[in-house]
Amino acid sequence: MNAPPPAPTPAPTPLPEPTPATPPSADAQAGTTQPDATTSTTPSAPAEAPLTDEQIVAVLDAANKKEIDEAQLAQTKAKNKDVKAYARVIVQHHNDAKAKQAKLVKKLGITAAESDKSKQLATETQQAVEQLKALQGADFDQQFVQLMVRDHQTTLDLIDRRILQDAKNADLKAMLEKDLRPTIEKHLKDAEALAQKLGPAGATGAGAMTGATGAGAPGAASGAGTTAGAGAQGGTTGAQRAAGAQSGNQAGQTGVTAGSPGGQGGVQPPAATPAAGAGAGTKGASPGTK
Repeated sequence: MNAPPPAPTPAPTPLPEPTPATPPSADAQAGTTQPDATTSTTPSAPAEAPLTDEQIVAVLDAANKKEIDEAQLAQTKAKNKDVKAYARVIVQHHNDAKAKQAKLVKKLGITAAESDKSKQLATETQQAVEQLKALQGADFDQQFVQLMVRDHQTTLDLIDRRILQDAKNADLKAMLEKDLRPTIEKHLKDAEALAQKLGPAGATGAGAMTGATGAGAPGAASGAGTTAGAGAQGGTTGAQRAAGAQSGNQAGQTGVTAGSPGGQGGVQPPAATPAAGAGAGTKGASPGTK
């Protein structure tokens, strides 16, 4: 009887291959740890605390003072007649607003209380006035009007976004909505219209026209408001203006250089006589020859 064949020997189980090590990252090699993007947060600015009625009164006082101080300076330094007229209205209206507010505050028994906002307005007023004092002529007019646009827009935003929401007293809120806010909005629109009227170069002199060089326009007034030589007589050619200026100089009149000689290279009107040229020179401007 034959014996059963021996069972086959099982093959040895292969050992698992070692997992290759992952090379360290550049940050790990440098010894730094990259923060987890999901956990990093940027702290947001703290919300501004609501203004009390007492603080609102102080803010309105500071805003009125800012407009009055700037406009009073413009009444003495502005050259453009429209800028002077606008400044006069600003002073009058904001003084009226201060008087009405003082009467209401006394009736309500509210005492003004300083806040960060009212202190900020006081600082801005001082800075703005100092900057305006350093300007002259058309530069002053232009910067003052731009300042009026910014000031009144800022005040409107402050009223709409904070003050009307924070005010608790019904009478104070009514004064803001029915009296102060419409006045501020009117001042803003008038300032925007005046800024557009002055144009990018501003107004030169007291309500003078701005002459376009090379366009045959009447001569522009100089920065000091002096009428520009023969350009003001009708935009004659450069040679004719020079002759007029020379005649004026010979008569003993010293001209000042015009800010922008008008009519240079433009359409020539009828030739001026030497007498007209002398009159232009005597008026005080010698644009010179090309």
